[in-house]
Amino acid sequence: MWAAFIFIFIVLWLFQLFMTMRQMKHYHQTIREMSKHSSGYLGVGVEKKKLGIGSALIIVTDLEGIVIDCRIMSGVTVFSEFKNCKRFIGLDVFKLNVTDYESKYQLVLEMAVAKIQEQKNRVVSNL
Repeated sequence: MWAAFIFIFIVLWLFQLFMTMRQMKHYHQTIREMSKHSSGYLGVGVEKKKLGIGSALIIVTDLEGIVIDCRIMSGVTVFSEFKNCKRFIGLDVFKLNVTDYESKYQLVLEMAVAKIQEQKNRVVSNL
């Protein structure tokens, strides 16, 4: 009986490990794909939770800060994948009021915008 329980536990643990690696590969592939835009800024916001729904948001803007591509991943399991997020496309990230959006977007959006602002400041200071 115990042998069967231990075997099932090991199989499930290995399955989770495999799916986690698959999700991380998808995450890095999406980042690489979105960073291929010829010019502009890329911002990533990630909210990890021990219990509950975590989320990740990737935003690509042009040099003026207008969102040209956006992807979001939200979920509890390792089966979550990035989906196109059209809600922010065409908006100016430097004029966004983060509190205007649902709470599930607020933290990741704030983090992504902060990363874009850092990149813009770095470029401006190097000129």
